[in-house]
Amino acid sequence: MPKIPRKILFSLFAFVLFLLLIELASRFLELMLTENQNEVTENRGWQAEFFSTYFDWHDSDPELLWRFKPNLTNALIRTNSEGLLGGEIPSEKSDETVRILILGDSSPVGLGLASRDHAFDTILKYMLETDYLGYRNFEIINAAVSGYTSEQIKEFLRLRGWQYRPDLVVLYCGNNDASISGSFTDREIMEKQRLIRPRKILAHLAFYRILQNLLVTRAVPGDQSPEMLKVRVPAEQFGENLNDIARQCRSRNCPLIILKPPVPLIWPAGVQFKIFTHLTGQNGELIVPEPLARIIGRELKYCIDNDEFLKIYGNGEIYTERIIRSLFNDSLPVGRAIEYYSEKLEYDSKNHLLYNNLGVSFWQNGQYREADYSLKTARALYQNEFREDHSVAVKSAGSPYLYNIGVNLLSLSNQGIEILKDSTSEAFAYLDSALQNDYFSLRIKNEYYREINKISQRENLFVVDLPAVFRNSDGEKLFIDHCHPTFKGHYLIAEEILKVIKSDLKL
Repeated sequence: MPKIPRKILFSLFAFVLFLLLIELASRFLELMLTENQNEVTENRGWQAEFFSTYFDWHDSDPELLWRFKPNLTNALIRTNSEGLLGGEIPSEKSDETVRILILGDSSPVGLGLASRDHAFDTILKYMLETDYLGYRNFEIINAAVSGYTSEQIKEFLRLRGWQYRPDLVVLYCGNNDASISGSFTDREIMEKQRLIRPRKILAHLAFYRILQNLLVTRAVPGDQSPEMLKVRVPAEQFGENLNDIARQCRSRNCPLIILKPPVPLIWPAGVQFKIFTHLTGQNGELIVPEPLARIIGRELKYCIDNDEFLKIYGNGEIYTERIIRSLFNDSLPVGRAIEYYSEKLEYDSKNHLLYNNLGVSFWQNGQYREADYSLKTARALYQNEFREDHSVAVKSAGSPYLYNIGVNLLSLSNQGIEILKDSTSEAFAYLDSALQNDYFSLRIKNEYYREINKISQRENLFVVDLPAVFRNSDGEKLFIDHCHPTFKGHYLIAEEILKVIKSDLKL
């Protein structure tokens, strides 16, 4: 064996000694630093923090952010050893078996229903067995996970979905995509999760950590502003994810059914996350970003009749009642409230919050025309104040003004919610605008629907227009809350999937 020259040995020794000195210096520097800044990779968004802290259903997942725990059993759901809904998946699959893989968020999970038997995957299984009278075997694998966006679903299908050898994929997502979770999109967060094992090893080195501090853009909670808030999956990225899922299916000659998620119009805009603003994460800090909490914590009144609202969405759902209780209420008798806000406006005539609250007070008093003027003035003042700011936070913060105008117009029309079947009505226009601007709720927007429409003509891909199906049935009464369908809603979804399977796929 040839002898290594002394110069090379000395150089190697000097290099190792140099690295050790840098590491020691880095560790000393770390001790001296007092500022505690979290890595972008740790900032998974408040919804991820919520699931990991308060939902005993989820495990962390380095590639998908979170997933259902395996072998989970509770009042609503049961998961198998792989963390998928339902029982174990047979390892063998006969030629006569049609295996359907369902991908999606909490709606396919059946969140809000009294039983998993009321969810559309279970109903569809029953319909298929009844229609095919046993001469065809159907297996349904439900891989939906509450809180998932198209970004997570795309990766799940790529990493794990195809191992189940599906003959048909059914996709239901978009509500979580069009919501705000923090200062980073899902894609930005998930891209930081790459090279997980090497990064875990390097994370033990102080030099690596300090170098990362210098190179990585950070989000310091105290410096956050509303402009930093981002939608989890912007519409264009939603379209890219749909295309990716469609390509995966096409490369395996597997049909894809995309279900357009239906959403209600009368659900109050901009308040859905309000009940979570006081919750803290595992680090003891509030999980909802401060700018988001500040906006939704405004003393802003809503045109909501508690009894009527609960008739539509209540169904014994505690969450719905908590949303109503979280809304600001000045507790003044209606007549006194009108006087109070009128007096305040004499000294602060450009205050859109005061005009809004005066308008809601008029609405509560049955003075709908006076309410219309005050509420539209509030909207105009808000627009004027933020005319140069087009951030998603400002759009969302303005959505309650649109909502209140729309609800007041429903009262003014004296036709109730039936008028919402007429998409040309002024009430529909305002309520729909409130929805389209509201990224503080889990409700899909038209720009996301347009991305679905763009790929609807692809071969072996079928789009089901559930919003139209719901409008032509019981409309708002088919929802438990902001986006989850009732038992009847799930039944209608199962019927629409069955139509595609029998008429288009001819299975």
